Amino acid sequence: MHVRTEQERDLKTALEALFPAEELQLRIPRPSRSGPDFVAVVPSPAGRLRLLIEFMSASGSGRLRDAAEHMHRRPPSEPHSLRVLAAKYLSPAQQEWLRRAGVPFLDLAGNAWLAGERLLIDRRGFANPDAHVRLPRGAFSDKASLVVRSLVDSPQGRGIRELAGALDLSPGYVSKVVKQLDRSGYIAKGPAGVSLRHVDELLDDWVHAYRGREPAFSAGFFVLAPSAEELLGQLGRSEFAGSERYALTGQAGAHLLAPYAEFDRVDVYVREQADAELLAAQLGARPADRGANLQIMIPYYRISAFFACQRAQELRVVSDLQLYLDLYDFPVRGREQAEHLYTRRLAPKVRALAEVGSKGGS
Repeated sequence: MHVRTEQERDLKTALEALFPAEELQLRIPRPSRSGPDFVAVVPSPAGRLRLLIEFMSASGSGRLRDAAEHMHRRPPSEPHSLRVLAAKYLSPAQQEWLRRAGVPFLDLAGNAWLAGERLLIDRRGFANPDAHVRLPRGAFSDKASLVVRSLVDSPQGRGIRELAGALDLSPGYVSKVVKQLDRSGYIAKGPAGVSLRHVDELLDDWVHAYRGREPAFSAGFFVLAPSAEELLGQLGRSEFAGSERYALTGQAGAHLLAPYAEFDRVDVYVREQADAELLAAQLGARPADRGANLQIMIPYYRISAFFACQRAQELRVVSDLQLYLDLYDFPVRGREQAEHLYTRRLAPKVRALAEVGSKGGS
């Protein structure tokens, strides 16, 4: 009850920024399975308008999509009423998605899009008041993301103990991660166990959580090579190429799997700093603050970045999923390359998971 009272107070403040306070009425209706969380009566050019407000407490774009679909299935049965989705904060991307889906919304930061009978309010651009708070890593932390990565490759679903055994994690820990994913709307349950749903929205959330995460170690080098592609050839001929102590990422990794953009630098993940020194020595590389054509890094995801690595042209490359995360905010044509990689390699997995998820549910 305390949480609902706090939501009512904050929601009233947000509504008062949109409508005259003296003409605003807000109440909590009697609890029911199909009823709204709040009812507001507000002025409109057509007279008094009832806003049937459903408050989305859980975060995550997957849960947002579930809530939007739920509202579409339940249009207002009363005249002069408008169903509205409310949340503590909706990102600009989430706001635009809801607007395109035709779902009226507002958040406690002040953003709102209310389109109804002779009413249109479009008030956006307010930042997250809690933006200074570090985003909780949850299911996207290093070890926990192993569960997500494994489920991306498991369209038919997997049991908790099966996942735990394959990933060398405890069943209790895997169960905890799955519950976190379920709260965000990303879990479907079926005969074979759990699988992912709303994977596109999950990727959006993951990109946001990963944004700004710096490698644990990074050093630039210059190798005498006429092009970055020739540098890849030199790496392939080195003794280090046959080991499992490294993996290519960035534009160089994408070039081997789904070529799209030109590149002038080879980005390599290694497990330890000693591996970086060994690789640089084998390539005859010298440290370079500027003009580096080789970047050797220990990844932010020290464990999971090496999960499901693949071989391409005799070189080791990170998984498609890790490559997508690394490319998405890459400074030179990274977003384009990430979308190309998604279309060529990740989209079939997403479609397979969507087919299973549509038969299951949260």
